[in-house]
Amino acid sequence: MSQNSLINDADCLQNNLYCLFLKQLPIAAALLDGEMKYLLTSQKWLSELGLEGQEIIGRSHLEVFQQFCEPLSEAYHYCLMTGVKLCVEEQFQHYGATGWRQWTVHPWYSKAGVIDGVILVAEDVTHHKQAELSLREEHKKAEEAMFRLAAIVESSDDAIMSKTLDSVIVSWNRGAERLFGYTAPEIINQSVTMLIPRDRIGEEPQIIEKLKRGERVDHFETLRQRKDGTLVDISLTISPVKDTTGKIIGASTIARDISIRKQAEAALRHSEAQLRQQATDLELTLIELKRTQTQLVQNEKMSSLGQLVAGVAHEINNPVNFIYANLNPASEYIQYLLELLQLYQQHYPNPVKQIQKKTQEIDLDFLAEDLPNLLSSMEAGAERIKNIVLSLRNFSRMDEAEMKSVNIHEGIDSTLIILQHRLKIKQDYPEIEVIKDYGNLPLVECYAGQLNQVFMNIISNAIDALEERDQWRTFADIKQQPSQIRISTEMLGSDHIQIRIADNGYGIPESVLKRLCDPFFTTKPVGKGTGLGMSISYQIVTEKHGGSLQCNSIYGQGAEFIIEIPIRQSKQIDLKISQMTNDK
Repeated sequence: MSQNSLINDADCLQNNLYCLFLKQLPIAAALLDGEMKYLLTSQKWLSELGLEGQEIIGRSHLEVFQQFCEPLSEAYHYCLMTGVKLCVEEQFQHYGATGWRQWTVHPWYSKAGVIDGVILVAEDVTHHKQAELSLREEHKKAEEAMFRLAAIVESSDDAIMSKTLDSVIVSWNRGAERLFGYTAPEIINQSVTMLIPRDRIGEEPQIIEKLKRGERVDHFETLRQRKDGTLVDISLTISPVKDTTGKIIGASTIARDISIRKQAEAALRHSEAQLRQQATDLELTLIELKRTQTQLVQNEKMSSLGQLVAGVAHEINNPVNFIYANLNPASEYIQYLLELLQLYQQHYPNPVKQIQKKTQEIDLDFLAEDLPNLLSSMEAGAERIKNIVLSLRNFSRMDEAEMKSVNIHEGIDSTLIILQHRLKIKQDYPEIEVIKDYGNLPLVECYAGQLNQVFMNIISNAIDALEERDQWRTFADIKQQPSQIRISTEMLGSDHIQIRIADNGYGIPESVLKRLCDPFFTTKPVGKGTGLGMSISYQIVTEKHGGSLQCNSIYGQGAEFIIEIPIRQSKQIDLKISQMTNDK
């Protein structure tokens, strides 16, 4: 193309729409001929490409930019041949920074309809390209994060799964396969109810309702069923899953096997229960032993102490032997449990809040430190009890007491004779009157010596109460209103008798009345009573004779003791055997 024709064509282009497009609109565009030389440019073209003040008309693209962009050249020639618009991106450096430019190649038709060149539009797409690259980088990071998350999920020892709000399982990791026995193909698209035992099926609707409200289920302990039908203790943590709009579409679940922990807790509870029972038995044994020792020292005015001691010693010996034989195994078991507890603390230093709270409440460190000392003390106590029981049995030899049919009135009378020195008149006090109101009683099958001791204790206490009151009265007052003890007997039906022993003293306060038969409880000063008399009497009547011992008293009006026992002890034995048989 000659210079003149170029000028003529340029003049003609002034009336062409492309020329108007280039001049009037703020677009960075230029017109190139078939040899890729510039015929016309917009001002924005020169400004954005840093070419202001340069003469570029008639120069080639390579001369202007001093670099060769092969894709742009290919697009240029392709557009000349085919008339197809093409876009090419080019990277460039501007003041040390990297940028991107998009070249858009449009075909330019002459008046004759022939493609004579191209219209080249340049657009700086750096920001768009940077945003695109940044988005790609974010996508890449997200993919890497998802990959790492998937790897963590797959390698987790916990069962991790997800489900829809219809309880359909949609994901299943290897931990779930190990815990429940189902492979992913077997369980995915199946209902989670496959894992729930029948008696726990009501839990799932409640969980779903909480998830729909956006609530999280934390450390929910329950039972689930494996593929082989066995049950496993698990702890569930379930969180709602939302889509991009925030709508809850399902849930993710972490299930942890807590079977070992549950077994350890059950074993610990069982061991604690055993220890508590053994401690209770030991405490009761010690109380019984203390009572027996005190009874032996004080003699409590009993005429048949040896027989009683023999019986007590025999009864104590069995539980003491049981406790003593189990102390060493108990110590070993507790040591195992403490070691297991230490392992749990090492491997699970951050337990759930409920366990932390309970640990603080019971002062676990102190318990672990003090428990071995407690067992040592129990062992020493049990050894002491064994030695004492052996001494008591050697002392009492055999229980020589026999159950005989006796005249109850004779026993009461003999007791009164023994206490006569306390009933008769003294220098400062008149005689204490004893009023007998005996009924017609048959011979009663009983331990006569022990029952006489009951009479002795009750009548002695009545004398003490009367003497205590009379020391504040004058001789004349006592003579006018004498101190009295009333003893009456009668039949109750055909197989029981009743014995009433009453006095007209001050009576017994209600607070004392409630504790009257407690071991070692006494209102007497030191040296005048051990607090065992009424406790032993209660045992003799209720345990030895299958009867009852009651006390009625209104303070200020005296007290009355009521003894009821069966006439024949063999009937009571037959009744007990029948009850034991029915219980079995």
